[in-house]
Amino acid sequence: MPGTDLQTWINELDSDDDKVAGSARRRLVAQGATAFEPLIAAVNKPKIVAQYRGALRVLGDIASQRSSSDQTQVTSAASESLREILLQHLHQRDGAERRSVIGCLGHLGVDARSESALVDLWNSEKRDDQLRVLAEALGRVGTANSDTALASCASTAPLVLREVAKARAAIRARTMRAGSGTGHILGDKILSGVPIRLRCRAGLGALLLKHLPETIRNARETAPGQIDAELSGPLNSLLQCRLWSEAVFLDPVESKLSATQSIAAALSGSAGHVIRELTQGAPTWRLQLPNASRGQLLDIIRAAQNAAADLPNSPGDAVWEIRPSDGAIELRPRFWTDNRFDYLRNKIPAMTHPPLAAAMALLSQPRADDVVWDPFCGAGTELAERAKAGPYARLIGTDRDETAIKAARENLTGIDRVTLEHGDSLNLRLQGVNVLLTNPPYGRKVQGSNPSQLLRRLFERANQLMKNGRIIICSPVPEETRAQAKELGWKTIEYYPVGTDAHNLEVQIFAQQV
Repeated sequence: MPGTDLQTWINELDSDDDKVAGSARRRLVAQGATAFEPLIAAVNKPKIVAQYRGALRVLGDIASQRSSSDQTQVTSAASESLREILLQHLHQRDGAERRSVIGCLGHLGVDARSESALVDLWNSEKRDDQLRVLAEALGRVGTANSDTALASCASTAPLVLREVAKARAAIRARTMRAGSGTGHILGDKILSGVPIRLRCRAGLGALLLKHLPETIRNARETAPGQIDAELSGPLNSLLQCRLWSEAVFLDPVESKLSATQSIAAALSGSAGHVIRELTQGAPTWRLQLPNASRGQLLDIIRAAQNAAADLPNSPGDAVWEIRPSDGAIELRPRFWTDNRFDYLRNKIPAMTHPPLAAAMALLSQPRADDVVWDPFCGAGTELAERAKAGPYARLIGTDRDETAIKAARENLTGIDRVTLEHGDSLNLRLQGVNVLLTNPPYGRKVQGSNPSQLLRRLFERANQLMKNGRIIICSPVPEETRAQAKELGWKTIEYYPVGTDAHNLEVQIFAQQV
C-alpha cells in the first residue's frame, strides 16, 4: 500500500467526523506492521491531540494482533521501540492522553519494565478513570507484583473494582499456566457420589436411563432429556454410553441466592473441589451467562476470586465452563477428550446428530443377520452407529448427493461389509435388505419440499424389498408415516418424539406383520 495512503489515514485520525476517524483506524490496523513506523512517527511529532490518541490506539491494536500473516506481524524490535516511546510518554499531564499511553502499553504484553512503571503509577494515582485503565493494562502485562498492588486498591468505584477483579483473574491464570501449563481434565480420576447431569434429545431420556454405565447411580429424569444422577467412578466411564450429548457436574445451591453469590459459594465449596480434583495444570474457568452485562460478569468474577483465589478466571482457554441452572451450578468440562464419535472425519450440513443416530441404532434391536439399508445415508452416521451397536451381515448406504457419499466413505473407513452407492435410492437395485434405518431429509432438503410423498414411496419400496423386516426412521411427519405404515401392513412397535417446536420429529419403529 503506498505510503501516501497511510499518511492520509493517519491525518484522518484527527477528523471531527467519527465515521471518517473510525474508518481510518480500521484501515491502519488492517495494514499491520506496514503502518507501525509511520504511526510511531506521528506519535513523536508535535501533537495534534486527537491524532496522537488515535495513533496510540491503532498501535495498541496492531501490537496485540495474532495473525499468521507475516505482513501483519510486528517485529520484537518494533515493539521494543514503541515500548520505549510509551514509557517516556507515560506521565503525560493530559489525562486522556495518559490513558491512551497506558492502554497501548498494556497491549504490548508481559514485560518487567512496563509492569514496574505501571505499578508505580498505580500506587501514586488517585483518579478513578486513570485507575480503571491502569488495572486493565496491569491485567495484560503484570505478574504477582501487579496482583499484590491491585489487591490494595483503595478506590470504591464499581467500575474500578470490576476492572481490578478482571485483571487479578487474568494475572493469576497466566501465572498458574506458566507454572503448571494449560490445564486439562483428568478423565481417569475415580470419583465417589459426585452429582452429575446428562442431556440427550427430549423424548430419549427413558432410553438413556436403560443404557447408563454402572458408575452412574440414583439416576432419574428430571426434565425431558435431562438425567440427574451420581457418578461413582471415573468421568471417562461415561464414554461407554453413546446416547448423551452433554455431561456436566452439578453443585446444588440455595435458590434465593443471586448468580454472584451462587457462583462464589460453589467455587468455595464442592464445585471448587471438583475443579481442583479433576484438573491437571491450571484450573481455569469461564462464565456462560449470555444475558449478563459486562459489569455483572466482572462483579461475579470479583466475588469468585475472593472466594477461591486459586481458581483463576480465564475465558480464552478455560478448562471449565460455569453456568447457573435452576437450583444448581453446572460445571461443563471443556478440555476433556470425548472420542465417541471420532469416526466423523468429514461432516456435512444437516447430518444426523451422532447421539440421535446411536439411539436409532440401538432401537433397531441389532441381529447378526441384519442387512441394514440407509437410503439417505448422508455422512454415514447411522451406519457407523449401527456397526458399533451390534453384529450385522451387511451395511448399505445410498444417497443422491455425491458429496454425501464421499463423506460417508471417509467416515466409514475401517468398518467391514459396507456398500455405498451414489444415485436415487428409491430406484437402485438392492438385495437381501431386512432393516431400513434412516433419518430422511425434510423441508428444503426434500426435492419438491414434500416429505410425505417421499416417505410414502420409501415405505412402498421397503414393502418390495423386505420380508419380516424392520423400519427405524426419524420421521418429520409422524402422524402421516404411522398412518402410511398401517395402511401398508406394518405394525407400530414404539415411537419417541425427539423434535423441537420448530421440527416435529419422531423416531419410529415398525415391523412387517407376517
